[in-house]
Amino acid sequence: MRRLVAWLLLVVGLVSGLTGAALLTVLAPPATIDVVERSEDPGVAVVTSPGLVDLSGPDARISAEAADGADVFVAVARADDAEAWLAQARHTVVSGVTGDLSDPRARTSTTGSGAAADPRAADVWLASTTGRGSATLTWPTGSDADYRDGGGIVLLTATDGVAAAPGTVRLSWHAEGRAASHPAGIPLVVAGGVLALLGALGVLLAPRRTRPDARRRA
Repeated sequence: MRRLVAWLLLVVGLVSGLTGAALLTVLAPPATIDVVERSEDPGVAVVTSPGLVDLSGPDARISAEAADGADVFVAVARADDAEAWLAQARHTVVSGVTGDLSDPRARTSTTGSGAAADPRAADVWLASTTGRGSATLTWPTGSDADYRDGGGIVLLTATDGVAAAPGTVRLSWHAEGRAASHPAGIPLVVAGGVLALLGALGVLLAPRRTRPDARRRA
């Protein structure tokens, strides 16, 4: 009976360990959190809510593409400065990320009406860049604390403040912590290793049953 229990422990331990190893490697979550927002009517700008830039990882990246090849403007600003530039202009707000890590989705809302000033002529941006058809900008996370007096940090993309904002906007973060690995991976590996070790010792140390014909020969 003890030998059977030992074999069961060994098998369960090996299965648990292999499952945990798979969760940490081939079944691990993506290395980045990529959220793509596509809209036919985004308004004149797409802007994130304060705090979203610090979702995960050492930095956040915003990339935007305009279908018609127009100049694309992306920038980082204090929330108060971005709000002042937008005024009452129609724009899309990305307020959060929903869904699981394998298929994250942007939570958005659209507000305001009308146009804004040309963002390329404004001096409120902490960092900005412009590209023909597309543009990308990276900003370090953990920066909200340095700009609390301005309402935090937001990422923003637009074209010229009058035409529609880029229809495709991608927000990306490097996954860290729970987002970077399956929470059950390491516990399964540890538990599997312990069970397999106990099972192997039990198999080696359990007394072997002597067959009746062997006893008769003896």
